[in-house]
Amino acid sequence: MKRCKKFLVFVNQIKDKDLRWSTSAMEYIQIKGAEAELHVSGREDGQDTLVTDADVVIAMGGDGTMLRVAHVLSNKDIPIIGVNLGTVGFLTEVIRSEIEAMIDRLLLGDFQVEERMMLSGTVIDESGEKEHDALNDIVIARESALRLIALSLRVNGKLFDTIEADGILFATPTGSTGYNLSAGGPIVVPSARLIVMTPISPYSLSKRSVVFGADDTLEIELLEKRKDADNNGLVAFDGAENYHMKVGDRVRISVSDNTLKLIKLDDANVYEILKKKLG
Repeated sequence: MKRCKKFLVFVNQIKDKDLRWSTSAMEYIQIKGAEAELHVSGREDGQDTLVTDADVVIAMGGDGTMLRVAHVLSNKDIPIIGVNLGTVGFLTEVIRSEIEAMIDRLLLGDFQVEERMMLSGTVIDESGEKEHDALNDIVIARESALRLIALSLRVNGKLFDTIEADGILFATPTGSTGYNLSAGGPIVVPSARLIVMTPISPYSLSKRSVVFGADDTLEIELLEKRKDADNNGLVAFDGAENYHMKVGDRVRISVSDNTLKLIKLDDANVYEILKKKLG
């Protein structure tokens, strides 16, 4: 790959409170003769705006920070590498002690870029349509803590199933090791192109995960389960962008035209990573 000459350090201030690690990375990049700019993320509303022409983005925090960077740069052709300042991180590539070695390799162009599939979701309600991308998952869940919700699922315009559950999640291969894994869904190789649907605590024991193709279009509608109950729901994109749903509202999901360009420094495969992260 080409040598990196201009760096953007995107740091989660919650994980790097005194900016110790991000400042150290900035100083090392500058000592090596390259350009570096710092973006501190920590706004309460979770929103970041970013304009940059960097060759590479170093995301310092954890998987949540990587997801935030993915949203901010979803339509830009800039590769990203993550430094894990938290606990278990599936998206982050290096740990604190490896920061300088990572920078050296980026300066030399000694790395590979892996493209990760993203989902595009469109919320359709009486106000119109709102579209967002998701790197990990799109989750449609109950709003009330005490009620199940009912959802119909159409695939390419045809009714596939009606599900009563706490909710349904739609995961990318990248997101298969996140909420999908906790909900009992399958682990998928990150390089695959497919959509995993996993019911969240379904009422029927027969409801299981289903894998759909990258060319499929899925549409989920919130149904009225009981007239005397709270039927409201919500939809979340990577746990960040959230919208309320009422009966009749729909979410249309397909594979996004955008991808995340993720930098890889070693040849460890997904199975080795899973063994290391999960034990």
